[in-house]
Amino acid sequence: MASVRGRDLVEALAFVRENYGAEGLERVLAALAPEARSNFAATIRETGWYPLQALVDYLRTASRVLEAEPAEFCRSEGRFTAQRQRSGFLGPMVASAAIRMRMAPVTWRMFYDVGRLEVSGDTPETAVGRIHDFPATIESCARFLGIWEGILGSADRAVVAEEVRCVRRGDAYCEIHIRHE
Repeated sequence: MASVRGRDLVEALAFVRENYGAEGLERVLAALAPEARSNFAATIRETGWYPLQALVDYLRTASRVLEAEPAEFCRSEGRFTAQRQRSGFLGPMVASAAIRMRMAPVTWRMFYDVGRLEVSGDTPETAVGRIHDFPATIESCARFLGIWEGILGSADRAVVAEEVRCVRRGDAYCEIHIRHE
């Protein structure tokens, strides 16, 4: 079973609380199926491992309960998460384009116990991210696009991530291209 760090669950809760209020968060948690709700019932350890499916179920339920378009909701949550983590503990690991490219596989492994991230290209502008052997879902794919945008973008330089390959469409891996606006 694929696992994700508790930090991602904490950020998903924070995203709903900050954008939809405490009442919105309560509605989402109440609507979760019992097996998914159990992951959110106790204090979440940020460095602990939790089922990836719990995060996917939470995002799926939240977009439904809050009447948000699922892909855009998950992309926004990913962007929110990445921006918060970039301004915190991930800051040194993403401080420059060269460091980001070199540290991408390590950063991946910090958060996910399955799959692997490969970054190729000669420059940050030509870099391409490939995610191998990861159980892709609509929610996780949209969230990853937002994560790339949140990590690489800034207030004065927006970034748009585009998924050009995806295992959900039968490709061997998911591939993300970045465009600076």
